[in-house]
Amino acid sequence: MPATPEIEKRQAAQRRLILEMIDASMQLAHKRGPHPLTNGCNCITCVNKRKRILSGPPKPWRYKL
Repeated sequence: MPATPEIEKRQAAQRRLILEMIDASMQLAHKRGPHPLTNGCNCITCVNKRKRILSGPPKPWRYKL
């Protein structure tokens, strides 16, 4: 079933918003430079560090090559 023009416009707006947020976080990371993980910092580096901390340690590899 093809998407209606209204749905396509909404999806395009959502995608544009996400890209703008990523762009802003990349610019903030570039402006701040290397820095430790801080609460409330939304630069892409701190976001990725928090994501790694919340995901926990990596699961052990169970396969043999």
